[in-house]
Amino acid sequence: MELPPDGSPPIPGLKIYRGLSCESCRFITRNSRNLATHETRARHHRLQVNGRGGNGRATVMLQSLRKAPQARYWIANPAAVWADRSGDNSSSTAEEGDSSGDGNTDGDTILLQTVRACEKDLKEAEVERQRQVEAPGGVDTGSRWVQFMKWSAHLQQRDKTMLHQTGLSPASAAVEQRMWPRERREANQRLRELTESFRRELGRCMERLDRVPDETLEWLGSIDPTKPVSTPFGRKQQSDTMDRYSACWQRYLCYCVRIQPLGRDGAKTEHGIRFTEEQWNSLADIVQRLDTVADKKKKQGQQQVMKGSREGDGDEDEGSAEGREEGEEEEDPDKEALDEAVFDFCIKSIKQKLGRKQYHNPLLHFTAVLGIKEDGTWVPSHTHTRFLAGFLWCGRILMLEHFFEDDPYDSEDSTCDTSFTAIDRFQKGHRDWLATGSYTPFSAIIQWMTYGRGYRNQEGGQARVLWDSDGTTLKYLGDKITVESFQRAAQAVVREAEGWLDKLMGGQWSQIRETIRLRDIADSLVFEGPGRSFATNRKNAWLKPGAEKLTRLVGATLWKIVDAGNGGSRVECRRWAIEEYLGWLRQFRSSMFPVAHVWGGQPGRGPEVSTLKHCDTEQLPKNVFVFDGQVVLITDRDKSKGLNGKQGRKVARFLPEGPSLMMVAYIAWLLPFEKVLHRLSGIRGPSEAISPWLWKSAAKGLWDTSKLSKQLALVTGAQIGVQLTVSSYRHVAIEMGRRIKGLIVQQVELEAAVADSDDEAADPLTGEAHRQPKVEYVWDIQATHGSRIARNHYAVNLQFPSQLQPEMLSNFREISRLWHQFLARTDGDFGDRKRRAHYDDSMPVVHRAAKRQQLTIDREVCIIVFITLLFYM
Repeated sequence: MELPPDGSPPIPGLKIYRGLSCESCRFITRNSRNLATHETRARHHRLQVNGRGGNGRATVMLQSLRKAPQARYWIANPAAVWADRSGDNSSSTAEEGDSSGDGNTDGDTILLQTVRACEKDLKEAEVERQRQVEAPGGVDTGSRWVQFMKWSAHLQQRDKTMLHQTGLSPASAAVEQRMWPRERREANQRLRELTESFRRELGRCMERLDRVPDETLEWLGSIDPTKPVSTPFGRKQQSDTMDRYSACWQRYLCYCVRIQPLGRDGAKTEHGIRFTEEQWNSLADIVQRLDTVADKKKKQGQQQVMKGSREGDGDEDEGSAEGREEGEEEEDPDKEALDEAVFDFCIKSIKQKLGRKQYHNPLLHFTAVLGIKEDGTWVPSHTHTRFLAGFLWCGRILMLEHFFEDDPYDSEDSTCDTSFTAIDRFQKGHRDWLATGSYTPFSAIIQWMTYGRGYRNQEGGQARVLWDSDGTTLKYLGDKITVESFQRAAQAVVREAEGWLDKLMGGQWSQIRETIRLRDIADSLVFEGPGRSFATNRKNAWLKPGAEKLTRLVGATLWKIVDAGNGGSRVECRRWAIEEYLGWLRQFRSSMFPVAHVWGGQPGRGPEVSTLKHCDTEQLPKNVFVFDGQVVLITDRDKSKGLNGKQGRKVARFLPEGPSLMMVAYIAWLLPFEKVLHRLSGIRGPSEAISPWLWKSAAKGLWDTSKLSKQLALVTGAQIGVQLTVSSYRHVAIEMGRRIKGLIVQQVELEAAVADSDDEAADPLTGEAHRQPKVEYVWDIQATHGSRIARNHYAVNLQFPSQLQPEMLSNFREISRLWHQFLARTDGDFGDRKRRAHYDDSMPVVHRAAKRQQLTIDREVCIIVFITLLFYM
């Protein structure tokens, strides 16, 4: 039986149901769970029909001739009734309206349904308007960043959602297996082959970094065509950064391959991208070779399926055949041809001279596409400059190989003449293609990055926090956080870690902690050598560091003595007990991780905590020390210390007594005992290469900021009701810290805004000199040098690390002490509130004047202390 078409008027007498419809296909249901299952299986939750927005589903009115479970629905449109009746005679409509009250009720219902349908159409029209890029002069040009980048002018009247989705990376292999239909899965496989090809080429080109002179790398990293930089260009310190940079180029290649079927003119019309003749031919070559690789891999997969279904003889022959196939895959000529085509297209995307119309280059056009977020808004400058940095970094590596590919510098049969011919070719190519003022894509990206960084510094951060009128509740992005709940969460992380430590100590932690005399622990704040820490100091022998202490406490539960069979005895592991104990140790480590972050003082960045080392390595000093009865964590506060070639400035954070005792027990007893357990039981533990680091596991290796965010979110979600990550916790904790000292901190911030310039004499982008107050001490002037030179170069205390002298360490300790007092409170208060901004009207004028004078003196003393602190920094 044929059902009425969708959108037809409702049939009188049949019940109208409220239902849901998939916007990607004709799937209608009354159950939201059924629709969710359909979206997952059909992968329609990430698709949207062209010309429509929303979340992929729509609310509709349904009718059916039968009841469930034999129901077959169609979409009924009540507004169609009004449209049909609008063509009737107006007099008859009026007569029907005057005939009875029921008629008026039906008319009102139809009128309301018509208004609702009209509002829905208006909403869809608004969504459609927002999907398209506004022309210059519209609402999208309110940002100076968007105006400077000229995104609106270049992408006007084009679909934002379509551009964003076309520029996405291919789905992972796991997601690919769930794709349907088969054509989508095969298209995603082709794109994954393309990204793997670029990764192979980038890895091949990175080998060139080790085969050219350092002076060449200094020129490679320079944007100035007349002078090199002081630090040679090279690999990034973190592999994640290189992967993120590589992903920018991979997305560019996928974008170009996706639009290639449109043709050169079609791509220009729909996307606004332009290719030169050479670039388009090179892109067609990529597509052709990509099809060859994809078809070959598809055939190999079918053959493997057929071989897997066979049983019986010939297993050895199959194994040898598979071995040959694997060997052939390593030197697959089709993949090598694809790699060459990808490399050639990337080079041609860079080597293009541009004038005023910079977006006539396909690479620069794609940077504009990356400026569109998933919701259709524009990407801010601080995010978009990361994409630009990725294109620059990978582009430099590709161009270096392009200049030297015909002349391997370190070849044995290479003569000096041919080698320097390649170097001269690189020097000329650097001036023509990679430097500022060369009128190339590189020159444009350098210009955008320079403006983006300056704009980012001027625009300031997003407003996130707001205090309620009662002064005890802080709103972070709309979520309410009371001071009492914040303090309760800080205390909860310590209790949780102490509970796990008590289990690890066999329930005797309360007695053992009394034996740890923190003030008697000897430690040095300078580099001593690999493996050295307070646990290896001979003066701390009374602490009995090592595995023996825990062996006496819990050894009987983890091992048992059995007969060796030769009249002797041997130790046998209780594997299940050891696995349980190691699980407790992982839980303690996970709980102690946020303790060090929360209780150290004002919070730093995630890497400052995740990279803590309890002992010296071959090249780096440790970060955990015992100083004057407290555990102190000393870290670098410079994010870019490895990039600017300078030694990182230090910041110290002190732990209170409880966490200090737990940290000493963890380093002195638990870490050595963990190694013994893994060795005797044969259970795989963390690698020996990461032994000096505190936060680690066998499964993940070194822990990172994401792990710390997860642990913070767990405890803050339970205690506060708001899941705070490392970033959000930092905002909240800094605002809480500002309230501890009240008006004095506000006065100090005025000085800090002028004085703190991160020790930079001039802005690295504009070259403008920083204006900062200069404070000199008489005794330094008498010694014929300034105070800054005196603190950094003369009479530097041997006991303390670089740029962290006794006065500075004392200031950091005082800040940590104030923070400890605040977190230890249970009344939701900030502590001393004697100094206030307002005055009691009942106070005599003389007393108020005396109080103002005392407050002024206190402010001046605090400002002097703060300027001194900044001076030592």
